[in-house]
Formats: sequence, C-alpha cells, structure tokens
Amino acid sequence: MKDLKVLLRFCAVMLFALVFISGCQKVGETYSIEKEAIQIKAWMQTMIDKKFNIDTTSTGLFYIVNKVGTGRKVVAGDTVTVQYSGMFLDGTVFDASSSFTYIHKATGQRMIQGWEEGIEVMNKGENAVFLIPSEKGYGSYGYGYVPPYTPLLYVIEMVDIK
Repeated sequence: MKDLKVLLRFCAVMLFALVFISGCQKVGETYSIEKEAIQIKAWMQTMIDKKFNIDTTSTGLFYIVNKVGTGRKVVAGDTVTVQYSGMFLDGTVFDASSSFTYIHKATGQRMIQGWEEGIEVMNKGENAVFLIPSEKGYGSYGYGYVPPYTPLLYVIEMVDIK
C-alpha cells in the first residue's frame, strides 16, 4: 500500500512536470533551424517591401537604423545606458527597459552575442532595430519565454556611453 502511494505521487509529479514543460510551447508548435530561416526570410522581405534599408554586420547580424547617432561607438569596458524592447518577429514583447545600464563586455555581465555585436555598431543617440538569429541569441535550447531556434528583434536606443 505504501509503495502504491509513492508510485502514484511520483506519477503525479511527473505528469505535472510534463504538463508544465509542454505548456511553454504552443500546442503542436515545433521549432527548427529551417523554420527559423523561413521566418527570417519573411521578415526581411517585409522590411524590403516597406523600403527599409537593412544593414548587415560582418558576422551576419541584420539591423535597421531608425535614428542616426552623433556620438562615438561603444567599445569593451564602456558603461552603456540604453532603452530597449526585445520581441519576437510577431511583435510580442518578452523584455523591455526604459533605462538599462551595464558595462559592455564586462566579466560576469555577458549579454547574448547578437546584443553585444549590435551595441558596437551604434553611436550615442542612435536608435536601431536588430534582427538576431538564434545562433546569436538563445540557440537551440531557448531561454525562459524564448523558445529554441527563435530569432529576436531588439529595438535599442543608445542613451549614453561613458
């Protein structure tokens, strides 16, 4: 009898974990590098159709400058203050801050690769949209609300560089 209660309790916990984990994805939703490539291509085509000028870094990060800055560019060790919104390609916001300050590329304060690369092409006062492929974001595992193989959009305004 005691063994049966332990087994039922174990099954209940496992069922709860399975339901919780599966609840992080939409029903029937699958994530793959192929699906991500299709999403990126569609987003890029939409931006081209709307006559946006898309720039690309040497490592393949895509960005659109909304407002050109006049100050200097960011380098490692700078204290950077930005306003930003992080969102999925459908416009759903998963993160935002009206004033976020950090030391760029400081030990223990790592940002996703796409963010670090994007910040370095910006001048003080600049506002830009970055399309960050999953390989420069949260990769094949995802993170929190971000599913695996998910391209991200960040709208970033460079408020200050010190």
